[in-house]
Amino acid sequence: MISDHRYGRLAETMAAWALRLRGYRIVGRNVRVSGREVDLVARRGNLLVVCEVKARRNRRFGAPAAAVGERTQQRLREAAALLASRDPSLERVRVDVITVEGLTLRHLPGALPAV
Repeated sequence: MISDHRYGRLAETMAAWALRLRGYRIVGRNVRVSGREVDLVARRGNLLVVCEVKARRNRRFGAPAAAVGERTQQRLREAAALLASRDPSLERVRVDVITVEGLTLRHLPGALPAV
């Protein structure tokens, strides 16, 4: 069995590939923005997506999306706003959540309120 850390890294890799298959270009992984870490930053045209990846092997500790608490949501919104302010060519910024449960991946576009 792989460690929780390796499982989390595998989930991030799966999420990055899922975004690529949907036409996004991965701008960065584990990006630090003013002390905030963002799992994935992707771009498609003039849309920037800040993405949180949550993985759970099973539901013993709840659903993966439920683990995105208020503090994480605030961190993601702040990071998205900072990244958007750096690139005037962006027309939209979105905060997504990608969950991986077992080997099932779900992409939740715009899961958090817009910045």
